[in-house]
Amino acid sequence: MHKIGIVCILVFLSLFSFSQNELDVLRYSTTDIFGSARFESMAGSFGALGADISALQINPAGMGRFSTSKTSISFNNSILTNSATYNGTVVNSSENKFSLAAAGVVFTTDLSTSNDGRKYGQLTLGYTRLKNFANRKRYEGENFYSLLDVFANSGYGIDPAYIFELRPFTTGLAYDVFALNYDPSGEQYYSLLTLGDMYHEREIITDGGIGEFHIGYSENYMDVLYYGASIGVRRVNYEESYSHHEELLDTVGTSLMSFNYLYDQSTEGTGFNLKLGLIYLPTDQYRIGLSFESPTVFTLEDKWTADMTALHDDGLKYVEPEYVPEGTFQYRLKTPMKIRTSFAYILGMRGAINLDLELSRLVAGKLRPANSNEYNASQYDFKYENDAVREQYRTIVNTRLGIEYMIFSGFFVRGGIAILPQPYKNKDISSITRPNMTYAAGIGWENRLLSLNLGYRLLEMNSEYYAFDPSKVENRTVFNTNAHNLVFTASFKF
Repeated sequence: MHKIGIVCILVFLSLFSFSQNELDVLRYSTTDIFGSARFESMAGSFGALGADISALQINPAGMGRFSTSKTSISFNNSILTNSATYNGTVVNSSENKFSLAAAGVVFTTDLSTSNDGRKYGQLTLGYTRLKNFANRKRYEGENFYSLLDVFANSGYGIDPAYIFELRPFTTGLAYDVFALNYDPSGEQYYSLLTLGDMYHEREIITDGGIGEFHIGYSENYMDVLYYGASIGVRRVNYEESYSHHEELLDTVGTSLMSFNYLYDQSTEGTGFNLKLGLIYLPTDQYRIGLSFESPTVFTLEDKWTADMTALHDDGLKYVEPEYVPEGTFQYRLKTPMKIRTSFAYILGMRGAINLDLELSRLVAGKLRPANSNEYNASQYDFKYENDAVREQYRTIVNTRLGIEYMIFSGFFVRGGIAILPQPYKNKDISSITRPNMTYAAGIGWENRLLSLNLGYRLLEMNSEYYAFDPSKVENRTVFNTNAHNLVFTASFKF
């Protein structure tokens, strides 16, 4: 129970520190299954199959299955629908995003003339969108607790003369718009909202994504062993903004009737990783794949700002533009390594079934100072945030199963399912235990030079969100999110 208490405190502090925390580790350590239509139609289960440019992100040895050169481009349209439940009130919202899902080229060289067992070598250059952050969520409903209570507690013991300097994004803003008052006898701030329920409304808008540029090399040895490696340059662009509004339901006897709190954050950065892979064919019908993805080490920069207005009986109070605070910070983030094992069964000359198991030690994610190679006693060491990573997260195994079958010459049908466990260790951290689920299907047509593919993937996600103070269940919002992804791919052999 002592550990759980520490975790709750860390979560609580992270929500209002406007700094880097364990949520960043989780955000940049987990990825979706963006790629070609063929790849997504099989729920990203491709570790022992290959011969698709998107398979590079699962197992670079899969490129060894190419015997000709090929180029491919894929486009994705994502429609996200959200259902939010907050103290019995249900609110729906949605967002749409069109993006480049993947693009690349494979240059294949005939190595058989050397008579050393190597048949083909492949140089692969490409781009894959690993994650889409675009979303719009809303919740609303009645609650006795107020965000102002949190801001008041945050300023305890700080004289008003220094509050905007020491708590510029929270208590300072609320005090500046007269939403908080100060009691010098107790050295504490208190809300000007009277006792009673407030009506809460919050809209959270996120945008951006994670994309990876990669270069890989692979070879085919005797049509039995395939091996490959790739270097990935991963780019992060994350934007988040939210508007939090509270309105007192009974305004009799109070000067403060409502307030609006605004927050904006942007994160940009670059990271590097290495992938290694093998595919072995013990027989013509069976294939075994094994791949390793190193941790991605990001260098990131956060920028954030906040603002606030308050409606009183004598008018609207706001912060003068020149006093709106801004923050910026550079740091490094290491994601956990991933190990994937894959098994495939070939259905004659007509199709295949593939199973991928992906192990991810989320507990190994870590935040570091921007110049962690240099000793500097004044640098923040992220001890509390990294302790929270170890306390909250666990090792998970993602399972993906895909099938492809040619129903007649050149025409394929595909399907897949993925089970993605929740990352949290126990119910005291998150009460949601049902894994996120992926359901996928698609069709494809190909001839000697051209292939066209269309895929659909549904990702069902469940999550909890606390606007503030996770010790109060009344502050919890449960989001049920469905991400509908429609992907089109055109590929050409040359």
